[in-house]
Amino acid sequence: MTRVVVTVVGEDRVGIVAAISNAIANVGANIEDLTSSRLDDKFVMLVVCDVKGKSFDELKRAVTSAGKRVGMSVVVQREEIFKAMHRV
Repeated sequence: MTRVVVTVVGEDRVGIVAAISNAIANVGANIEDLTSSRLDDKFVMLVVCDVKGKSFDELKRAVTSAGKRVGMSVVVQREEIFKAMHRV
């Protein structure tokens, strides 16, 4: 299994989850976990995807583009990089 973590941050608005999840689905990746929260006027979402057999670069382009369309900042990382960066 090849897993990717997508982090989405920005002003809360309608359509964020739809835009990001549709971009992931259109690449053929599978969402395994999704957590979202609203902090004051900010929306934060973490999505863990299985991208086995899919192109990481294609997923990154698609999700980043979808994020831009809805005014969000998006970071796409391989799971092992995400875990290494967030280890306490």
